[in-house]
Amino acid sequence: MTRAVIIALLCGLALGAAPAAAKQRQYAFLVTNASMSEVMTFQGDGGPACARAGVCGDSGTITYSFGGGDGLAAFVMAGRRALGISDLFYDGLTSATVQGPGGGPLCTDKVIRDFDGFLVEGTPTHMRVLFHPSFDRPNYLDTYCAGPGDDDMSHAQALPVVTLSERSLRRRSLHLQVSSARPFHAGPFVGTLTFRADIRMRRARHLSSILQFLAGDL
Repeated sequence: MTRAVIIALLCGLALGAAPAAAKQRQYAFLVTNASMSEVMTFQGDGGPACARAGVCGDSGTITYSFGGGDGLAAFVMAGRRALGISDLFYDGLTSATVQGPGGGPLCTDKVIRDFDGFLVEGTPTHMRVLFHPSFDRPNYLDTYCAGPGDDDMSHAQALPVVTLSERSLRRRSLHLQVSSARPFHAGPFVGTLTFRADIRMRRARHLSSILQFLAGDL
């Protein structure tokens, strides 16, 4: 389910007819501070896929990070279904340093980033917060240099998943915090992804205006 589809479903649920809306529980948050970092170290796996791709001798590090971000988040509980989304705004950077085979030329690249977020799906008692899922864009680890990207990390299940319940959304503030370091094998590459996210939010009054802003940002 893409970001656009989730926003459309949220808007349809939260901004729908009054009888339907009365059966829903809606929560809006302002993101007061957000930071995130990914550090991916990798090398060719030495196998047939690596040989076919010509990257057996490649190795490197790709990092993505930002701090001091803010943004918006919205959640809607409709029966046994829970959906949510957040947009984060910040000044961030992706940097790559990749060494070619046999001491070949060094590839370096930097890409400025200014937008991120997370998606939420599941049930009111068990919501999954998804960072950089394979169906969402942009790809924050992608650069001109060779190496795995966000889709690879998602399919390799190298990214952590935070779980929430509706009970946590009833509080005045919400703090999402996760840190992990996981090995991965993605295509012709093996390596480790270290991921950290720290997002602080406080309850807002008007969900409809936040959803309209998110929809207008598509």
